[in-house]
Amino acid sequence: MKYFLTIVIMIACLRVDVVAEPAWLLWGDPQNVQFDEQRQVYLNGNTAVETWRFLTSDPELRKELLKPEEVPVQKTFVLVFRCPKGLKPEDCYAAIFAGTQSRKNRFVLINVEQTANYERQYRVWPHLGVLYVGTAVHQQGWDVVLWDELVQGHVSLEELVEPGDIVGLSLVVTGIERGLELARQAKSLGARYVIAGNDSAIFRSNQILRLPGKPIDVVFTSNSLTAVRRFFRAIEYGEIGSVSISDVETEPIAVQRSNERQQLYVEIGQRNGQRRDGTFDNDDVFVVPQFDLFPASYWNEVWSNYREVFGHKHSNPETVKNAIALFAQGCTRTKGKDACTYCSIAGVADVRVPSEQYLRATVEAYQRFGIDAVFNTTDSAYEMKKVVDQLQNVGARFKALTIYGRAQGITEKPELLDEWQKVVNDRLLINVGMDSGDSESLHAGIIKSSLKTGSRVSENHLAVRYIAASDAHLHYSLIFGSPGETTDSCERSIEFLEWSTATLRQQLDLVETDIFWLNYGSPAARVFHDYRYAQELAALANKSISREEWRSTFAQYAEELVVPPQAQEGWFRHFTRIDMDTAQSYNRRAAEIMARHEGGISGRAFKPS
Repeated sequence: MKYFLTIVIMIACLRVDVVAEPAWLLWGDPQNVQFDEQRQVYLNGNTAVETWRFLTSDPELRKELLKPEEVPVQKTFVLVFRCPKGLKPEDCYAAIFAGTQSRKNRFVLINVEQTANYERQYRVWPHLGVLYVGTAVHQQGWDVVLWDELVQGHVSLEELVEPGDIVGLSLVVTGIERGLELARQAKSLGARYVIAGNDSAIFRSNQILRLPGKPIDVVFTSNSLTAVRRFFRAIEYGEIGSVSISDVETEPIAVQRSNERQQLYVEIGQRNGQRRDGTFDNDDVFVVPQFDLFPASYWNEVWSNYREVFGHKHSNPETVKNAIALFAQGCTRTKGKDACTYCSIAGVADVRVPSEQYLRATVEAYQRFGIDAVFNTTDSAYEMKKVVDQLQNVGARFKALTIYGRAQGITEKPELLDEWQKVVNDRLLINVGMDSGDSESLHAGIIKSSLKTGSRVSENHLAVRYIAASDAHLHYSLIFGSPGETTDSCERSIEFLEWSTATLRQQLDLVETDIFWLNYGSPAARVFHDYRYAQELAALANKSISREEWRSTFAQYAEELVVPPQAQEGWFRHFTRIDMDTAQSYNRRAAEIMARHEGGISGRAFKPS
């Protein structure tokens, strides 16, 4: 019926006219051109000026040459739009196309979590990456549906996915296996394509694209939003086979991305080449987020969870509204070519500071949405003086602000504590990766990306003292199970924790602890393909590892999608002098200390591994 009505409207609005024109161009004075309606020809009498015709002396021939040129008629059918009287043209167009136009393209994007029953303390931050990608796709004219399993629980694809949808999956270690299940289910529900991005997808793109049945069709291998926009423009009317876009992979590639030094050198070379030829786009990874792509119920859940966990740390505990922001990308400590041993954050060595115009527009967008507690997730942002200067220039003032920092950065540039405080009205929280309270572990076991070497335990202590002397608050992390770890080194980390609680008192908000997790993409993942590196790690624990032990524990799993338990256990067995159970016992001890800490937040406040 819908299509019948559309045809009726089109008939009423459209008229076919017949236009008769000369078959070729008539030149000269139009007054010398006549139309013979009976013969249906144009008679062009302008031939008299063609002097070449008079070169003959034969009068009969001259007479023949002076006859008017006969030009036949060419008829053209023209479709003319005529809106019926009483209707506006835009109403006619809408009526015509309403029935013929297929439904708008839809993109369903899901942040995937293997387990979705975490306590509220782990579900306190909205997913900025999903919001960024959703915003970029929405800007291309697509309908966008977002779902964050960390906050909203496991998605029901039957209720969300429609035939013809593009389904996107944000994959990290804690969701990659479930992501494959969702991909297969989305295909069975009629999804046109399934695409994937984020850290685990980037670092395991080849493994994903080689899976039987290819449940995931496309992997985005960088943080580029330009690649996202180009893909959705190309795929609107095309097919996967026609897509050829940088950082968009549909088949396994020769060199897979990682944070290992050799690969970071390749990537910095590529960026330098783009800068030289003028193709580098510094703003490629930034976009002002469209907050309302998430429903109001999502934001209310995030804010409710945050208030329950962090509310007592704010002057407005009942009304505080939190969100994540990205004021720059990358970690200045990497120098573009060196990441911390355990780091599996894609793009961490690609350092970019956006324009002041972007920061102004971003700050204004957060303010309009009512966000007053912002977590800037840029790694080592504390040391990015240009960022804090630009925030001051655009008049940014947050009621509460959280930024990442490094102990070395705080000790070398303590004056930046005052600079960051200038963009905060109430509460500045600095999140620092202390990692250990043991000098040997920091010097040899955890190779941190640092601008210069030093006694990092002394830096940890000095950073705490600088925080104590300021108005800032501290949230830091410790890791149990780094190469060479012993019960003595674990005890020194506990001692550092107890000292910091006594020194900082109300200024120490949270101490986040975990065991050392071996993840693909991190510099430590070199152990899967480099036997000499495995020997070096074993030596830190005064152990040795045979080539056969290395093959059976690590090398045979080099192409797995997720690090298997055997390799994770092998890490502790071969490279530390503690086991995983001992590492977890120190986690529990740290949690007990923080539970007793007045004004602190017990346990971990972020998503567990």
